[in-house]
Amino acid sequence: MSNNTQQAGIKDEVDQRVADYERKEGFKSTLLEEEALRRGYEVRRLTFDTMIIKLDDKDVLFKDMNGPSSSAAMQEVCDNKYIARLLVRETGVNVPKSSYLRVNQPDDFIRFAEEAEYPVVIKPNNLARGQGVFVNIDSNEKMVKRLKELAELVSNPHEKVLIEKQYMGDDFRFFVVDGEVVSVTKRARASVTGDGSHSVRALIDLKNDRRKQNRNLKECLIPTDPKACNRLNREGKSLDFIPDDGEVVVLRDESNISHGGDSIDFTDVVHPAYREIAIKAVRAIPGLHYAGVDIIANDITQGPDSDNYVVTEVEFSPGPISMYPWKGEPRDMAGPVLDFYEQYVSAGKI
Repeated sequence: MSNNTQQAGIKDEVDQRVADYERKEGFKSTLLEEEALRRGYEVRRLTFDTMIIKLDDKDVLFKDMNGPSSSAAMQEVCDNKYIARLLVRETGVNVPKSSYLRVNQPDDFIRFAEEAEYPVVIKPNNLARGQGVFVNIDSNEKMVKRLKELAELVSNPHEKVLIEKQYMGDDFRFFVVDGEVVSVTKRARASVTGDGSHSVRALIDLKNDRRKQNRNLKECLIPTDPKACNRLNREGKSLDFIPDDGEVVVLRDESNISHGGDSIDFTDVVHPAYREIAIKAVRAIPGLHYAGVDIIANDITQGPDSDNYVVTEVEFSPGPISMYPWKGEPRDMAGPVLDFYEQYVSAGKI
């Protein structure tokens, strides 16, 4: 058997093992794969979220939509919200007042909250999709209760978690690639709009039926567990409440798309100064070329000032919320990332 034949046989065996090991494909990597195939590139799927795309005869390894210019060090910094904020703040961009405290020391949390002035937010420092995020904590009693719940989630009584002054406003995700803002998406809190006849529960079911038709939102349905509807409960309403025709009922305090929030395109109406803020936030992480930037602001169509916005996070591997919005024009994410790597390879960086 020739060496070439032997190598081909080994490659076929590896390909089969990979296919047997992981047949399901991650959504973000699938979107990048589809764009690569559309452009005529060869793609070799390895696992759930990794693949090799052959660009200009170079094998380029990707995980989700992240390629070789995105290092593990960058991911660690972005995932550590506290450290990332320190770097972002050094660029002159507003970030929330925050601290990094051990979950089993409630007195430290209370001291911070009283000095910063309630309300505050507590959250794990490196979890995604809104896991363990508690907002609208406005008293010492609530603080102690939420810390106990968070301690159970992180499963380590000595774990450090983030506490921050809560900034009131709307939540926006900017996607930045190579110094340009590709998309701006408002992440609106989960809500339903009344028609005068259906209950909130029935309206959720109707809206979820529509969300199931959206390629991204079908996995992000509005929860129907009464305990999950914290905003609804706080306002003294239940799932049986029948809102008036046109009445908007907000269900949750959190604005995460994964928990039923709505993605609304704002790309064409955002003030240019906010674009510069998002670009600065990405450049604050050395070597980072593309990422999501989360900004809470009162109105991003008007210019920012010293106290009407904060940058809360630089997201290393943001979800494709701009590609399949609930409302507004779809904005591609996979294409600009692939554009970047076409230039990356052409410049001889691989």
